[in-house]
Amino acid sequence: MKVAFVDRPDGIVRVTDVPEPPLPGPYDCRVRMVYGTVCAGTDTHILHDRLPWRMEYPLVLGHESVGRVVSVGPKVRFLKVGDLISRVGAAPDPEKSWILGWGGFAEWGFARDWRAMEADGVEKSAWDAFRIHQVIPPDIPEKAGPLFITLRETLSYSNRLGIGAATRLLVIGTGGNALAFVAHARHAGASAIVVVGAAAREGVFREAGATHYVDYRTENLVDQLSASFPEGFDRLIDSVGKAEALDGFLPLIASGGVIGVYGLDEWDNLTLHPARARGSFTLYNDSYDEPETHDEICQRLRAGVYKPDWWLGEGCPVRPLAEIAGAFDAIARREVIKPLIDLAAT
Repeated sequence: MKVAFVDRPDGIVRVTDVPEPPLPGPYDCRVRMVYGTVCAGTDTHILHDRLPWRMEYPLVLGHESVGRVVSVGPKVRFLKVGDLISRVGAAPDPEKSWILGWGGFAEWGFARDWRAMEADGVEKSAWDAFRIHQVIPPDIPEKAGPLFITLRETLSYSNRLGIGAATRLLVIGTGGNALAFVAHARHAGASAIVVVGAAAREGVFREAGATHYVDYRTENLVDQLSASFPEGFDRLIDSVGKAEALDGFLPLIASGGVIGVYGLDEWDNLTLHPARARGSFTLYNDSYDEPETHDEICQRLRAGVYKPDWWLGEGCPVRPLAEIAGAFDAIARREVIKPLIDLAAT
């Protein structure tokens, strides 16, 4: 099967053939991969070995992919042939000649029927990580499938951060995650949704729900925001994670406010000087539970709360897997937010 392969962390991804691994166990389904999107954060960091944790190479890349079940194992009963499954990827290589960088950019993958395992009393450690394998209902467009990963993660994070009605929110960054945070906040009824980011993306962020938008290159940026929002912000989400950037925004946090650092760029070197803040604040240091928001994302996509075009571009254009290197180049040039990869068109 063809896969997006990273031999070493040198910034290069290539498409090559590897043997399709067998299904890992009786609760697993063989999946024909359909679509995936490139994550400008995690996938790019993997290419350069810049994640806060260590990765091993070579690996098969991709974690924002969906596929359809084509066959099921003997103990599978909550998944069926034809189901579109979220967050699937290649099965692990039994020879261990390569590992999974989640393995979503592949022709073939597998899904685990974790519900059957739970019902049968299998130890939780064997299935808990596979709760991400959820059925996407047939009335949801296939092309929207890969967005479930971003939307589920960020909605869970937003809920746990306490973003709700009347929240004054400041978002740093204009990538796919930041866009999701803005859309969630609008739906939650936030009173102010202020984005600091690249000027070129103001239009799509305004459409998604930003009430104010500021070019990150603006002189005296913090002073201007302080004058416009003298009461400060209840919540701040840094979707980039540069080492010293967040520290500069501390004077904007209202006393009792909460800060969430979602970006990974320089996670290990983040710097904060609490004396810069107006008063006490909380640094949210927990994560999210992606599967817990699956049903809610389904409902919101049906209701038009999110438009896939915001992330994927007008009309959701696709590239074949063979052109995935060009997708990374397009991200680097900031031409797209999340390029859509047709995994069936290799």
